[in-house]
Formats: sequence, C-alpha cells, structure tokens
Amino acid sequence: MADVLKAYRALHKLKQQDLADLLGYDQSYVSLLERGKRNIRDMVELRRLAHALALPEDELGLLPPAEATVTVGASAGESGKGSPLAALDDQRRWRMTRRELNRHRADLTKAAARLYPDASRAGNSPVLTRESWMWPEPVDFADIELAWLTQTSPPEVTGRERQAEGVRPLAPHGTKFDRYTQAIRMIDRPSLFVNRPSFRLLDVAQTEGHPKLSFGYTTYFDMADVCEGVAHELASAWLTTGIDPAWIGDPSWAELPFRSLVGDPFDLAHRPLLPSIDTLTIRLGPDGASFPLHHRSASNVALAGGTYHVMPAGVFQPSSVMPWDQSNDFNLWRNVLREYAEEFLGDPEADGSSGEPIDYDGTEPFRTLNQARREGKVRPYCFGIGLDPLTLAGEILSVVVIDADVYDSVFSGMVSRNSEGAVVAGSPGVSSAGIEFTEANVRRLLDNEPLASAAAACLDLAWQHRGLILG
Repeated sequence: MADVLKAYRALHKLKQQDLADLLGYDQSYVSLLERGKRNIRDMVELRRLAHALALPEDELGLLPPAEATVTVGASAGESGKGSPLAALDDQRRWRMTRRELNRHRADLTKAAARLYPDASRAGNSPVLTRESWMWPEPVDFADIELAWLTQTSPPEVTGRERQAEGVRPLAPHGTKFDRYTQAIRMIDRPSLFVNRPSFRLLDVAQTEGHPKLSFGYTTYFDMADVCEGVAHELASAWLTTGIDPAWIGDPSWAELPFRSLVGDPFDLAHRPLLPSIDTLTIRLGPDGASFPLHHRSASNVALAGGTYHVMPAGVFQPSSVMPWDQSNDFNLWRNVLREYAEEFLGDPEADGSSGEPIDYDGTEPFRTLNQARREGKVRPYCFGIGLDPLTLAGEILSVVVIDADVYDSVFSGMVSRNSEGAVVAGSPGVSSAGIEFTEANVRRLLDNEPLASAAAACLDLAWQHRGLILG
C-alpha cells in the first residue's frame, strides 16, 4: 500500500493533500499510510480506493474478480480532462456545489418552486402538488389503501443521460462517474448512505372516497440519482451567476437541461419516485400541544441536509431485502413506527439482521404505540402527497397526535442527537419538551427558519386543520 500510494503521487505529480482529497482522507492519514504506519485491510475500502485511483484491484492486494467488468461513463470530451489533477479539480468544484446546495437549500427551494408556476401548493408551503393528491381534510392512516403493482415499466429517466452529465464529476480515469450516487459514495459520502430496495410511488387515486396509493419497486440510489441530481444542477446554475439574488427570483430553464429532461414532475412513470413519510409529531396534554423538530446534519444525510425537518421523516421502504419484510413493512404506519424508534430513541436502524420479520405487536416501542392507537390515544393522519420543488422527491405529508401520558412514557428516553442530526426542543436540555404549537411559533418557523419544504407543509396544514386533529 505504501509503495503504491507514493508511486501514484510521483507519477501524477500530486501532493499528499491532493491525494488525501482524492481519497476522502485527512492528509495526516495519507502520510501514515505512505510511511507504513497504517494499513488498510477492509476489502470494501480497498476496492473503493482502487476505483478512485483507477488501479487494478490486484495492485492493492486484492484478487481480481473471476469476470472483471468495467463501468465506463460518458467521455470527458475535452483534451486534458483525463488527468488525475483535472479530475481532482472537477471533484473539488462538485463538492463545493454540494456544500452550497446544503447551505442554501431554503433559497434554492424557493427558486425551484418558481419554475412551476402552474402547480398547486400544499398549504402555504413551496411543496408542489395536484388538487387530486391532497385530501379536503386529514385522513386517518387506516383509511388509505395501499396497492401493489406487479407489472411495472422501468423509469425512462435515470440520471445517466447526456443531459445529466453536468451534475456528475470526473472520475480519476478521465470519464464521468456513471451515477450521481456513485460520486457521492466515492468523494462526498455522508455517514448514512445505503442503497436499499424501496417502494416506488406509481399512482395516486381515490377509491370509494378513500385515497389509494399504488406502488412498485425501486431503490434509494435510483431515486437519489435523479432527485439530488436536479437539485445539484440548480445549485450549480446559481453559483455560475456569482450567487446573484436576482436569479433566485427568476431562474432560467435554459440552464437546467437535466430538470428539463425530467419534464412534468407529476409523471410517475417517467422517473423513479420514492416518497418519504414526513410526520409532524404533536404531544397533546392539559398544558397544551407541542412538537419537536430535527436539524438534519448535511454530513450525515444525503437529502435535506442543513434544514429543520419534522420528526420522524424517512423514506418508505422495507426494513430489509428479505421477502417477509417486503410484505410485513408495506404499511405507512409501520414505517413511521420504525422511524420513531430510530429518531426519537436513537435505536439502530432495522436492517433485517435478526433473520425474522419485525414483531410490531410484541416489540417496544411499537407494542405500546400500537395499543395506544387502538385506544384512540395515538392518532395518525395524512394530508396528502406532494413534491419537494428542489429535488422533486415525493413527500407523504402527515401528522401524528399523541396524548401526553403515552408520549411521555414512550419517549421518556428521547435523545438530543441521533444518527441524522440534532433534536430541537422547546426547553434547553429537555428533548421531549418540544416547541409549543402556537400560531406565533408556526409563523416564525415558516417565515424565518430554513425548514425543509415538507416540514413547512406539515406545519402549515396541521395549523389549518388543528380543530380536527387536536379534537
């Protein structure tokens, strides 16, 4: 390892810091590797390094695969762009754009919303929607039908198209990364970034007066390739103007070829749409109503980093790839239950490692919350479906009202920080206290804070329908 890294730097005239940036390490760690003071034995990490350096795997001590395959992206095109230094420079610009995207998501979301002037909005929020996608009043989760479509066509837009080349940086071998998520994994990986089978939204309809949502399969990375790609493109176009505030008020489609390719954001057959279930949780007691928020760390999550979000929020997906989990977890409420365990209590993410389906009626905190729901002390409602204008990601907008005695019992050990970010409480040091659910607080958050668009929609709609949901 030491000799390989030193030879690579000498051949390509790189400084240690350049190599560290290329590999995603600190310069001090590269120094230790080159001096033989540290070694890497993890095969997954060694393969990542081999890919990043465009080296045969056997040069890093790995056996080559029986049938080696090489993924070739789009040609770099211009002369000189095949060198590691050119790739390094391109990757630095790409990472800078990612940083600015997360720093300015609220402003960029407003700009993106202006690109769709004819679309309806979810409440007084930037979230795009259709009238048929929003219910006249909140609907209990039990009244939403979920359908499974076995015969589905693959999406037409995947993020690998020529129009998406601008959002994919150069890899060291001189070609574009094949996928946006491949670039994230290699050069800007957040701590939580795992590809998993997920439920792809394919239709939103009404059946006998009740909402009906139809799904098929997709993966998390399939969604992120498109959703984070179009967001990156918008941020890059804005940076090109020198962060001109006027551009935010009047963005141009001419600078957005990938978003133009996506076209109608409500065409569910055109692209992979994996919705998140965004849930405002309200604690309701004699002392009034309150709710927590979540400040999502940009270094921990790939989507909605740097914003305040409702809790919990998570993509609609099974807990593992096992067949029994696919059916056991095809349920909106169960998805929310798992997120409560992870975001409120800091439990590890369910990954199917137990080898058995989750027992939602026998495992805490699921058992207590399910029992309380049957007793009417936990009331989950859905407002409808929307799209984040910046990423065009799907949002299932919901609220769960929990009686104070249940809330205080189940979440007595509520964490102040979890794997995705920090919990925003109403009282310092008391995570479960929450923010008072008052008009002044709702308006302050909507007007002055960098809320995720779905969080803004949930807050505004909950306030509009407070008479129904609070009883």
